[in-house]
Amino acid sequence: MTAKTTTKAKRWAAGLLCLLMAVLPGAYAVPGLVRSTGLVGTPGTFTVLLCETTGTGRGTHTVCYGTFRPDGGGRADDRAVMETKYGAGERVAVTRSGGAYYSVTPAAFFGWLAVDVFAAFMLLCAALIFGARWPARAWGAVRGSRGSPRTAPGSKAAVAARR
Repeated sequence: MTAKTTTKAKRWAAGLLCLLMAVLPGAYAVPGLVRSTGLVGTPGTFTVLLCETTGTGRGTHTVCYGTFRPDGGGRADDRAVMETKYGAGERVAVTRSGGAYYSVTPAAFFGWLAVDVFAAFMLLCAALIFGARWPARAWGAVRGSRGSPRTAPGSKAAVAARR
């Protein structure tokens, strides 16, 4: 193997690793982000009856049992279960989707958003490693080597200045 083929193989391996690190969390987090906004599923309120913590060490998780009441009326679910930690009697905004309940809170939204931003960044890294070109005009405007963004080549200000 020559040095050139070794470098190419390392680039492909790094690109595949970045792609894998984008696809796995992204495929899991995009539905979570949509659910955390309450845009899908049945919106309602989960009233906590009791919570139990099971497991030991890093394997512990908390399960809360309670009642789900849809916002638009309809049939309540007295056997609702959520894997999260709340106090007894607490009322939480949730959405029911696919038979499961998901919190509709700013914390849930920003948590899923952080994972999605990471996945998008890794996808961009994979694209650049595999040889996607960054637009020269945009890069020059960001870097400032061809002037400020207002006077970047092709901008309205730059075209007007040439007249």
